[in-house]
Amino acid sequence: MAVHPRLSRDRNGGDSIVKIVFIGAPGSGKGTQCERLSAHLGIPHISTGEMLRSLDSEAGHDIHLRIDRGHFAPDEFIMRMMADRLGEDDCRSGYLLDGFPRTLVQAQAFDAVLRARSQQLDYVIHLVVDAAELVQRLIKRSQDGQRSDDSPEFIHERFELYEQRTAPLLAHYEDQSLVNAVDGMQCEEAVFQTICQLYQRCS
Repeated sequence: MAVHPRLSRDRNGGDSIVKIVFIGAPGSGKGTQCERLSAHLGIPHISTGEMLRSLDSEAGHDIHLRIDRGHFAPDEFIMRMMADRLGEDDCRSGYLLDGFPRTLVQAQAFDAVLRARSQQLDYVIHLVVDAAELVQRLIKRSQDGQRSDDSPEFIHERFELYEQRTAPLLAHYEDQSLVNAVDGMQCEEAVFQTICQLYQRCS
């Protein structure tokens, strides 16, 4: 088994909380890599998608309908939900964010939250995968019954939404020199090792 370097960081001076955002199109492997890095670093993997799918309130029902149709949840709702989640005890040492921020509005609001806490984001991992490969992954996931929003009729719409709303996040974070592109076409283990090697260099 390969030995992966842990992140030793002083990027933010006294801010010792590891804060990493994963960005990538649907099917790029964000969840898989977050789970692996979470286990490796001992910090939580926070997936807004999983949080939204677990809602059982009336508001949650409305959100479920939006997600099932391939749409995003409202920014204000997401920000309230994330503010509560990031305030929990298990986030004291850091967290990996999967699916948040998903829009430029969310990113700007998150920047403000971090500034208020005298913190800043450490890294952004951008998982890059060819469109044709993404489609094949989502079709397979749909056939496995893992996600209702992976159904064929929603795949094209999900990609359009990603390009319109999520891709601009890259420009926002590139302006802050935070983005690190990782070839998501590699096998799962190779992607993970690339991420670990990248942060050994960046830390």
